[in-house]
Amino acid sequence: MKRTVLFLTLAFLAAIGAKAQTNTHVYQQIYDAAYKVATDTREDAAVRKVASFKVDAISYLKTRTLIALSDTARQYTNTEVAHLSNQLDSMAYYMYDYVNLFTKEYQRAQTIDRARVLKIFREASINHPLYNDPDRELVLSYYNREDYLTQFSLDTDWVAALADVRRKLR
Repeated sequence: MKRTVLFLTLAFLAAIGAKAQTNTHVYQQIYDAAYKVATDTREDAAVRKVASFKVDAISYLKTRTLIALSDTARQYTNTEVAHLSNQLDSMAYYMYDYVNLFTKEYQRAQTIDRARVLKIFREASINHPLYNDPDRELVLSYYNREDYLTQFSLDTDWVAALADVRRKLR
């Protein structure tokens, strides 16, 4: 009986360990998929540019999270670290959803309405900053680029921006 219990306990712990090793963060999964598309020279240039935006947006979010965590003037509790990690995953997911909704709406719109769709998404991204980052050159590196379809601010609260866009598209 003891051997059976011991065996089941060890099997359970091994299963939990295996699950923990395969449990990657949402932001990393989105980043990896976008990076793969962005670097695939067989992909259409427009598709690669959208993927490049996703890669850069996640890199920006990750950098801002790491800057917060490396603040030596502050000691974060485990709960606060978990919150920052969850926020990174959440923002990455909502950015992904935001960009995908934009490309869907933009492709579906007639030529005349495309300017309206772009305006709604651009304004939502700039009107909902997450960090209020003073580095405007970095934050607006895509916003002012007409050669990119994803003309959005990198410093965006993607949850609020997506809610704003969905409200305006109704």
